[in-house]
Amino acid sequence: MKKNALFLFVILLTACASATQPPVSYNAGDTIISPVDGATLVYIPAGEFTMGTDQGMTDEAPAHAVYLDSFWLDQTEVTNEAYRKCVEAGACKPPFKSRQAYDDPAYAAHPVVYVSWNDSVNYCTFSGRRLPTEAEWEKAATWNPRTNEKYIFPWGNEYDCAKGNFDDETEQDASVMAKDVVNCDGFKRSAPAGSFPQGASPYGILDMGGNVWEWVHDTFIEVDPLSGTIRNYYYDSPYKNPQGVDPALSEYRVMRGGSWDWTFGVGRSTYRLWFGLDDAYEGVGFRCAMNANP
Repeated sequence: MKKNALFLFVILLTACASATQPPVSYNAGDTIISPVDGATLVYIPAGEFTMGTDQGMTDEAPAHAVYLDSFWLDQTEVTNEAYRKCVEAGACKPPFKSRQAYDDPAYAAHPVVYVSWNDSVNYCTFSGRRLPTEAEWEKAATWNPRTNEKYIFPWGNEYDCAKGNFDDETEQDASVMAKDVVNCDGFKRSAPAGSFPQGASPYGILDMGGNVWEWVHDTFIEVDPLSGTIRNYYYDSPYKNPQGVDPALSEYRVMRGGSWDWTFGVGRSTYRLWFGLDDAYEGVGFRCAMNANP
């Protein structure tokens, strides 16, 4: 057999062998590493879960079934160190209003803050990912796939100030649940990302309760509980892969998870807070998501 013919035969044989290889299969909680920013991503399988609650605020109701395709979610919030890679590449703007923590090497492993929703979108795009939807964020934070149970907090149904970085400090104590507790979580302000493994969600994702609020993809429209003229998107959202209302309808974007200076929601994972898409605050950061192969 001539060399060229032999070469083509080997190429064809290799291609056929590759074509018969089964697709990679992942299980809940499996991880991969992003080649762009080194982030650890956790696998969330496809399936149905219960979104929302009937025991919270009007815009958290009703509890309803949602089906999501499989996806990957960052195990921790994006850190100052990771965000700097995007800034140095010219794809992101530095945090604005304050760069104190961003410029302090002691805070390199802390979540980046003072970043707007638009900034978070830019970073996730730079890293080859995207912001998670509200539904994706809530499933990853609250759903136990082994028992098909919806949790109130990422770790379970009982509040525990040692399982997340919440507001329990004497210098800025607005929590209604920890007035008599001083430094239960061990941090006066933000904590390095991933500091509370005991507070992990059932999928093994960290800091979904406390540390910093997290921007998600969805647009927010406030519900009027008196007139009922503005309907909660939860009532009208599609069953499969809800993406939120048309972003042209509002400049507000949803945040989830609470923070070290939280005053709203009592740390519940279904609680929804919102700011303008160009706003940036000390207690607000984000994490990214990515579609999984079918």
